[in-house]
Amino acid sequence: MRRILTAVLLTAATGCVLLPDDQPGGNPAAIRDAYLIAHGMAQGYSERPDSDPGVLAELRRLDRQAASAVGALEQRGDGSSDDTARAVAALTDYAARQTPASP
Repeated sequence: MRRILTAVLLTAATGCVLLPDDQPGGNPAAIRDAYLIAHGMAQGYSERPDSDPGVLAELRRLDRQAASAVGALEQRGDGSSDDTARAVAALTDYAARQTPASP
């Protein structure tokens, strides 16, 4: 149950940070920060001795996509960040679902 709650809270929080109502594309700094958190979550999973190779491959794929999108957003600096926000949210959601359940 805690795993589900953690995933839901992280996904909801990321959605709120990345796509505020008053700024359709989200805040680039908040998106970058959310990416760094999600990247850390993915890194933490990769260091677990029981990590699943298939999950690792998907985390790496999503991480590369999000990192590329964040890099492009920072280079553009034009605030059109919907695709970047979606890429970071996908990584965050998938990484959060890998959070182990508490005993």
